[in-house]
Amino acid sequence: MSTKNYWDRMRQSRMSRRAVLRASARGGIGVAGLALVGCGDDDDDDAAVAQVAQTEPQGDEEEQAAEQQAEEQAEEQDEQAQAEEQAAEEQAEEPAEQAGPASGTTDFDATVRMAIPNAVGGLDPHAAGNFTTTFNSTLAFARPLTRDLVTQELIPDSAIFEWVEDNTAGVYSLLPGMKWHDGTNVTADDFKFSFDRLQGIAPYNEDGVYPTGADYIVSAVRDEITVIDEDTFRVPLETDVTAPGSMSVPIVPRHIVEAGGDDAFNMEIVGSGPFRLVSYTADQEVIHERNDDYHHPSGDRYNIHTPFMKQLQQIVRPEPLARIAALEAGEVDLITRVEPELIADFEDRDGFVLNYDPGCCPHNIFPNTLVPLLEDGRNPFSDIRVRQAMNHAVDVETIIATLGTGQEIRTYGIASRSLGALRPEQREGRTYEFDVEKAKALMSAAGYEDGFDTPLYGTVGFFASTDSVALVVQQSLKAIGINVSLTLDPLPDFRARFAQKDVPGLHYYFSNQAPDPISVINAEVAEGGTLATAIYPESGIQELVEAQRVEFDPIKRKDVMNELAIKIYENASWLFLYETVEAGVMRDHLEWDAKGNTRDHNYYWAIRPMVT
Repeated sequence: MSTKNYWDRMRQSRMSRRAVLRASARGGIGVAGLALVGCGDDDDDDAAVAQVAQTEPQGDEEEQAAEQQAEEQAEEQDEQAQAEEQAAEEQAEEPAEQAGPASGTTDFDATVRMAIPNAVGGLDPHAAGNFTTTFNSTLAFARPLTRDLVTQELIPDSAIFEWVEDNTAGVYSLLPGMKWHDGTNVTADDFKFSFDRLQGIAPYNEDGVYPTGADYIVSAVRDEITVIDEDTFRVPLETDVTAPGSMSVPIVPRHIVEAGGDDAFNMEIVGSGPFRLVSYTADQEVIHERNDDYHHPSGDRYNIHTPFMKQLQQIVRPEPLARIAALEAGEVDLITRVEPELIADFEDRDGFVLNYDPGCCPHNIFPNTLVPLLEDGRNPFSDIRVRQAMNHAVDVETIIATLGTGQEIRTYGIASRSLGALRPEQREGRTYEFDVEKAKALMSAAGYEDGFDTPLYGTVGFFASTDSVALVVQQSLKAIGINVSLTLDPLPDFRARFAQKDVPGLHYYFSNQAPDPISVINAEVAEGGTLATAIYPESGIQELVEAQRVEFDPIKRKDVMNELAIKIYENASWLFLYETVEAGVMRDHLEWDAKGNTRDHNYYWAIRPMVT
């Protein structure tokens, strides 16, 4: 109802009420009668006036005195009525100004606060090893293609892909209406720049190199990318069925990066994704707000859409107990990736919801077979018997029962929900069961009955319990003669070291649970992969890696991937641990449906704050 109509009605009501009051003085209507008149609508007022007009007159003097007295009374009542009406109007206006959505509906103006372990290294999604890159590559930046988390189909995030020229090139066509967070249009030139930057060939740096550590993402690009027009570009590709999905390139704005340089962009990003950066204070907080111009609307069926929340505040609390305390104190609404025993007390408490989700990441320990470990030039990890011994020496089931939620499952190389993963019946008879005596016998057979020394590098803060698991592994390997010196670092420091591939020893890292494990293969399995330190040229693994790339028949490719998964496991390529189950707590006014995936940092846009 318009404001004009409202005030017109109020004016008409006052005029009718005044007429009734004056008429009542002349007509002898008492206070009780006025009260009845005052309760009616405009039609009632008019009827009352008509009724008053028909009232019999009194004598002159008495009539004048009575009229004067009645008029004074009427004026007072009129003023009182106006005051009451004004108060009613103000009361009516207050709810109109303060009224929000009804309880149980989405609160689009909400701020969601969460505690995270750290925020170091900067925000550039192309930078190597950033902890916050993990958040911002999804929150603030769009990618060409993504996957529907329910159907697993490859779908456009910011571009449509088409194979051309007998599957030796691809053409990307940009979705309409995309803008950078500074309001400028996203163009095909930005896409080419982003691909080139990951390859280290973007011309804006003097030496032409930006050391991203993520060049494996664009490893299928075989020649120069060409811009066809503002919305279209062509990418020459190795014939690789996985290329469109594996080239999950965060698109960055050329004009911003070139103008400010890498260091400035790392601290103050501009993207085109569902969130825009408000502020970043290293190791203190990261604040984003909803990008209302994002090109996928809220509630879109795909796995990325305009966020429901107005603002997301990520507040650094390094210690798990500090994150728990922040939740208890009402400083934050959400914590993730904490040890299960720390959140047990929230189980039956009103106002909180516990989350236990199949995790994003299988955990494994990767030996480096590329460089010698011992002074005599040998590398014990090149011997399959040593790798088998390590797998038999670690009691994974006890780790799951005591340090996990009890819901974790063992890893078998390729994540259990990924294409080609070992099926349950394939795991039987292949699992490396805990058997210290068998492990010692394998060490002896390999010529290492006296053992050897090795460093083990791991992380702290990013996943729950990894430091404790590393200690268990250290003790377990010591029991079979492998003396481990343990170094635990924040993820950025660890990953930078791991990516060098020239640091001998063991590296405790993780892969992912992607529907298609090609990113794991490209990074950690394929010869030359960015993080591929465990390489076995005589195993037949690389041949299967190449075979799955050129198999465009999805059923046949799945069979090749399954053969590859079995090969990785039977080769004892890694020390296989477990697939995580993420434990966390959130306040019960939050709903978080990640549409088929876990509730972790890649899917904060799916959090729906509700009005309470």
